[in-house]
Amino acid sequence: MHWQSSIEGPAQVCELLAAVRQTEMLNFLSNEDVLFEHAGAALFELPSGQLSDYFVRIGNLQSRAGFFSAIFFWMIEYLRDVRHIMCDTWSVSTSAAVVADYLMIYNGSAFESVPRVTWSFSPSYIPSSPVKEKLIFDAVHAAQVSGGKALFLSSFYSSGGLELAIADQLAEYDARDSSILIAIYSVLDTCQYSELMLCSLGAFLENKGLRGKKAEPSSGIEVLSVSSTSYFPDYRTAAATPFIGRDIKEHSNFWERYCGKQLFAVHRDGSTNSDMRHGHSRHHAYHVNLEAFFADGEFLKSLTSRIKGIASFSNLFLDGSPASLVLHASLGMAAPKLLENAKIFTVPDWREISERPDCLQALNQNGARSIFLLPAVLSGQTIGDLKRHLRETALDTMPNIHVLIGLLRPSDQVVMRNYLELGAKYSGTGELSVVESVILPNFGRRECPWCREQDTLDAALGRSDLDAVSRDIFEARRDRLQGSLVCGLVGNEVFFPVSEGSRLPFYGGSLFVDAMIGQEVQKGELESIDGLERSRALMALVDDSLLSEADLCCVVANSIQNWRNRTVRSSVRRATVDAATVVSDDKFNEARLRAAIWRSLRPHELALAVRVSTGFEDLVGRVYDQVDTIVSHRCLGLEASIAFSGEMRLRFGSQYDASHWGPSGFLWMPEEVPEE
Repeated sequence: MHWQSSIEGPAQVCELLAAVRQTEMLNFLSNEDVLFEHAGAALFELPSGQLSDYFVRIGNLQSRAGFFSAIFFWMIEYLRDVRHIMCDTWSVSTSAAVVADYLMIYNGSAFESVPRVTWSFSPSYIPSSPVKEKLIFDAVHAAQVSGGKALFLSSFYSSGGLELAIADQLAEYDARDSSILIAIYSVLDTCQYSELMLCSLGAFLENKGLRGKKAEPSSGIEVLSVSSTSYFPDYRTAAATPFIGRDIKEHSNFWERYCGKQLFAVHRDGSTNSDMRHGHSRHHAYHVNLEAFFADGEFLKSLTSRIKGIASFSNLFLDGSPASLVLHASLGMAAPKLLENAKIFTVPDWREISERPDCLQALNQNGARSIFLLPAVLSGQTIGDLKRHLRETALDTMPNIHVLIGLLRPSDQVVMRNYLELGAKYSGTGELSVVESVILPNFGRRECPWCREQDTLDAALGRSDLDAVSRDIFEARRDRLQGSLVCGLVGNEVFFPVSEGSRLPFYGGSLFVDAMIGQEVQKGELESIDGLERSRALMALVDDSLLSEADLCCVVANSIQNWRNRTVRSSVRRATVDAATVVSDDKFNEARLRAAIWRSLRPHELALAVRVSTGFEDLVGRVYDQVDTIVSHRCLGLEASIAFSGEMRLRFGSQYDASHWGPSGFLWMPEEVPEE
């Protein structure tokens, strides 16, 4: 490998690379613990003393896979002579340290003796730091002693004050030529003194309706201080927010009709129409088998009800996917006369409509009624594309167009409300029908709990002290996860078995007892069961068939997403569940239900769940109780470790003098302290 002084080639290549860099760096900001904002309900007082309606904490990105590699890759052409890296805050000091290590490794391929790269950070906001001059001088001096330059790596430029403070100080030392200024993120489109901004957030924040700086708060608006040393909002405490009946029961009718039929899977790759046109599929943590779903008898009942009274159609448009073909067949069964004389047009990509004379002629034929079949809508992107291209090609005939959505399954209640309440007005067509609807998290690879499990297994398998038995078990489980992407996980492989052939106890169709059976039945079942397993009263049969593990995970994910949507902006505190809630003998106590709840939480929610827990030690004690012979107390060992491993080591270790790795390889267990 050899250093390049700059990117050479046509201007278009540089523009393309800049666009790729911008896209990659923006993707990192999709995490909720990076961009904080409260829709105007509260303002942040930044370390600079200015007020803003948002706050970005770049330091939280350091736990994201690929973040260090990304910033090193995009900065590399500026790093040739860098011998010292100084960052603006300790919150990104790990970035400085990792980039320094990467740089030494990279330099090793071009130099016989690898030059040392050191790093440092400012303990407080640089422009107002009393030791600003010394910090900057020491960084420049450290670089010059090693015969190179100093890189001043800033996490975020908002007003440009940080950049100006560093540049002015460097000018005093006549050290500007031996220094490089780079910002990871910036609100500004251009910077006067910096060589590079990895990502400009101006348009990104504007699209979210965030204006940034404000002169003064409006009456009654809470002002939240951001610490100048931790670079974290001081108020940002976690709050345990319980489920309410609405969270659980809102879509219970949907689950009662469709569970127990092998229609749902977890951890599966799948294609939608918008994916197919790009030749790839996306990953679904929670997947619905649309072909089987549309052929189900309950769906046919709903379809018949939704299209009752609708006039017949002259034209039928579908994307040609297997799901659309089954939806077409079901529509023909539910209302044979509706499509009796309809011409069928297969359009894999809705953008092709404007290039298809046959489609244009059919759409614009006087008095013709056309129906478009959309198998599923998750985020609304597919129907958004359709609306846009229909307006371009058939604006006059929009009142004669009917859109039929087979399954509406957004993660956001606002999207759900737009389609169900605004209906055809929102779709921009004359008519809109939604056959079935349910809220589900739209988790891809980054948030999929089974992908996170695979990462945990990879980390465990990377340990040199892992015993052979555990290694075989972990490798088999990892292979099972990798091999499930085509069909997904459905049956007893959804959760990690404690040992080969074992399962978490599971007694039927868990749909939360108060959503399925009456109070008298519930009371009678609870009174007949003792101890931890009294929660088996949750297990009510669905249509005389047992709920699968995948069904259970989807039901729980739906309830938690309803809870999440309800609490996300209800206060300026971060909502989570109490990890200890699933320890006491209450309705969240059945072992497999407990595991499903943990699986449904996002990583930051899991960490917060431990932080607010009032009985976390009790949970850990049950997980690691070696003498406990009750399977339900021991079966959650691997599930708890996957979910809470870091927090377990932190909280559990505080009560013991020593610890060691347990027989499962990455379950951390207490060592008995000998009595004196």
